[in-house]
Amino acid sequence: MKKALKLTAAALAVISALSCTAVSVSAEDADTTLTEMSTPMTGGWAVNDSYAAMSKNPGAKAAFRKATKDHAGWSFKAIALLGTQVVAGTNYAILVKADELNPDGGATQIKVMYIYEDLKGNAEITGFQTIIGEQLMGGFTANSGLFTISRNETVYSAYKKAMKELVGVAYSPVAYLGSQIVSGTNYKVLCRSKGVYPGASYGWSLVTIYCDLKGNASVGDIQALDLGNMDNTGDSMTVGTGNPWTEYKSVEEAAKAAGVTFEVPEKSGRYKIVYIQAMKGIAEVRFSNGDNTITVRKGTGTDDISGDYNEYKSISEKEINGSTVTLKSSGKGVSAAVWTDGKCSYSVVSGRSLTTKSMESLISKIK
Repeated sequence: MKKALKLTAAALAVISALSCTAVSVSAEDADTTLTEMSTPMTGGWAVNDSYAAMSKNPGAKAAFRKATKDHAGWSFKAIALLGTQVVAGTNYAILVKADELNPDGGATQIKVMYIYEDLKGNAEITGFQTIIGEQLMGGFTANSGLFTISRNETVYSAYKKAMKELVGVAYSPVAYLGSQIVSGTNYKVLCRSKGVYPGASYGWSLVTIYCDLKGNASVGDIQALDLGNMDNTGDSMTVGTGNPWTEYKSVEEAAKAAGVTFEVPEKSGRYKIVYIQAMKGIAEVRFSNGDNTITVRKGTGTDDISGDYNEYKSISEKEINGSTVTLKSSGKGVSAAVWTDGKCSYSVVSGRSLTTKSMESLISKIK
């Protein structure tokens, strides 16, 4: 049974039996073959329906550099030019990766940055539109690696599987924005979209692709990204106080903040540490090989701290380093492990199943 989709207004206006093929578009490589260009209307936003890469938009690139040069507290990476607006000068809508330069931490966020450049060439940030904001347990985690979807093989494969039967609107993937661990994984992808009927205009859509534990993929939510819809916080970039997690530069710092001692390997096979955070009572380290993420936690007490609510077909126990470890899987390999030493709890959760040997090897190095 197909999932019900939340489509753009253009999609709802179309009931078409024609299938559409998504064109691979790279924000970093700018390999799109689209050549139509919107004519900017004074006062309105013109969607960039050609090359999205900043290298192909020198005016926007220059404005971005000038506007962000003296912006204290944050580091920005421009990913793609989404649109422009002609006023007394020009407004730019630029997709960015935002990293807080704070010794106390701050997770990567994905936002649309709005920049105004006047007729004299002066540029300033006027606001932000959050796509993936501060990291909350159970929410989306921003992609901190390559954004070109074709360079994220797992995401790209799932996208192509899921979009095969979608009709009515043509979607071209531009950037892989982030993921969410559920009973499987959700991937958020930014797509350029256009209805498959005469006179349809281009737009931007946030497409969620769901990949279950067996590798099956389907389309989840589709949301229109309306340019100009800025956050109420403007350009303050203030991180909310509701997030209990704080990012740290080292495992030692995170362990101290959590109130535990914590030892993990710097590398495990092809995996390396990409993110470290802690909250009161729990320290967390994430490993990635560019295709998969493994989350390792240690916390005070003996309760399950994994945050993993997936249902697994197979649950077994094995003695590893003197502790009875519960191993969970839904097929070949192992997807999760939890155990306690009587004083502290431990967990390992992998987005994709690991071989039993790899999981046991990693567990044996966690203290």
